[in-house]
Amino acid sequence: MRRVGLTSLVLFLATFAVFSRVLLADFVRWDDNISVYENPHIQGLDWARLRWMFSDASYGMRYKPLTWLAYALVHQVGGLNPLGYHLANLLVHCFNAVLVFVVIRRLLAASIPGQDADERLTQATLPAAGGALLWAINPLRVEAVARVTDLTFCLTLLFLLISLWCYLRAQQSGNPTCARRSFYWCSVGAFALSMLSLPFAFGYAVVLVVLDWHPLRRFEGCTHWWQDGKARQVLLEKIPFLALGGLLFVTFLARMNPTGIWAARPAVASGFNSFERAMQAFYVWAYYVWKPWLPFHLSPVYTTLVKFNPNAWPFWLSAALVIGTTVLLVRRRKQWPWALALWISHLALLVPALGLTERPHYSADRYDYVPGLVWAVVIAAALWRTSLRPRLFAAGAACAAGLALFWGTLSVGQTRVWHDSITLFNHMLGELGNHPYSFDIHWRLGWVLARQGKTDEAIQHYQTSLQIQPSANTYAAFARLMETKGNAEAALTNYLGLLQLDRNVAAFAKAGALLSSLGRTGEAISFYRTTLIAYPNLAPVLENLAWLLATDPDATNRNGAEAVRLAERACALTDRQTPALVGTLAAAYAEAGRFGEAVATAQKACALASKAKDQALLRKNQELLELYRAGQAYHEATRSAPASGNRPAIEPART
Repeated sequence: MRRVGLTSLVLFLATFAVFSRVLLADFVRWDDNISVYENPHIQGLDWARLRWMFSDASYGMRYKPLTWLAYALVHQVGGLNPLGYHLANLLVHCFNAVLVFVVIRRLLAASIPGQDADERLTQATLPAAGGALLWAINPLRVEAVARVTDLTFCLTLLFLLISLWCYLRAQQSGNPTCARRSFYWCSVGAFALSMLSLPFAFGYAVVLVVLDWHPLRRFEGCTHWWQDGKARQVLLEKIPFLALGGLLFVTFLARMNPTGIWAARPAVASGFNSFERAMQAFYVWAYYVWKPWLPFHLSPVYTTLVKFNPNAWPFWLSAALVIGTTVLLVRRRKQWPWALALWISHLALLVPALGLTERPHYSADRYDYVPGLVWAVVIAAALWRTSLRPRLFAAGAACAAGLALFWGTLSVGQTRVWHDSITLFNHMLGELGNHPYSFDIHWRLGWVLARQGKTDEAIQHYQTSLQIQPSANTYAAFARLMETKGNAEAALTNYLGLLQLDRNVAAFAKAGALLSSLGRTGEAISFYRTTLIAYPNLAPVLENLAWLLATDPDATNRNGAEAVRLAERACALTDRQTPALVGTLAAAYAEAGRFGEAVATAQKACALASKAKDQALLRKNQELLELYRAGQAYHEATRSAPASGNRPAIEPART
């Protein structure tokens, strides 16, 4: 046990050292905003938030209550300091490295029949440590460790490894029945926690059946699986795991009914036929066979599956690899049972990453976090097979050490990429090159630069994004920046561009207000009237149009009766509790010659403004009240947008 403890400590410290740079990193605006620092649901541990964590699956389009709870616990300790969240990811990953070692050690020991249990475990220690270390420091792990959002994958594997360890202990020969039963139910419980962290490993039951076949050999002597009582008992044990795997259905429903910043999408991607789905699946299965061994040019986005021709050679080659390997290993199952067991586990664990209901789909590094265990076992098994031949083992250990040094160096370099949003997006643009998808990264980088006050750089990236491919997100962000800088013409151009792609209600109100502020009142009135045909109860547009019709300096644009109708509708929609709207109604009454109602309404507007502690609006309505008492309507000397302060902002969304 002392040897195991020392090996575990070395693994933990080595993994920590490789990824320690992430502790200096900031959040990145690649879903960290959605998951943590703009997510009000994890910024506390009251009952309302706890209820949300365990009942909502639409906010993140995943059912992951334990991950939300973990974020909330970190927030309780350190608030929104990114150090706490990065430390949580790193510590869980380091513990996972130790658990991978412990689990592989037991798997190798289980494959050596006829020897003393302690002797088998001792013999498996160093090979298991080698496999675990190479799994832990592979550059594909960087995304899962460095991106705060991917605590989901770290947690789901943590509990999955605990479940697997308990399952292996439950099948250990010599254990009393009560101990076996306890370990079995602990395995079920840990798997439940894994699925509540992220329902990724729903194919786990298949992996357990495969392990029952080899190396546990629980089906030996069974000629007909279901008809044989022993085999039936082994299979029935998997029912709780299959039932818990059904939590994936909650996530599936969430993807059908997303909320908030996620655009609605169908459960099954339209125009995505069965042949295309099959070729995409073959590609993903094959991709995670070779990518862990060639972890170069890593990026959060790989564009192969964004738009693809399923008849292209990479897809046929992938299909040939998957089908050919499966046929070969099934035919050689008696000679190479380990190989078939690992291959089936690889296929089963990757099913959630196939993207069978998604188009476009992305083969992200984080998806290898759980399936990558298969290669860890392969490496450990190779080292174990050479352990009885000292020279061969020394050569194998030297190769493993060299590979560990190489991968560790790559991983240290890759952690720098995730230091902050600007560094990450610039890296992504470098990897994407001239690919059209770069438009999305340009606008994201522009948004971050604008928030940091680097306006000129932000404008360049917005313009580049629009040149590559116009998008609603880019137009919205660009328009807000131009509006902030006081460039009304540029802001209007971008809002109108946004409306060509997305009938955004906020953009309608913004565009009309900008037309008005530019003195293009007639265009603004026409624009607002067109908007109200599509959105008759859009209160900001009703208010703005009523204000123009009541107060415009050009008499040909004024229409008191219409202004009253519009302002009354807007006030009715807001229960007459919005001071600016009530003030607009007073101005409309005055323009229509209904000065008694104008005075009473203006008095109410003053009371509401006073209650809201809006001193500027209160003074304005008091000035207008004196005009109405004198029997005069208010007409602006120059055209400007109404100062309601009631128009919604447009925030960029991660799509």
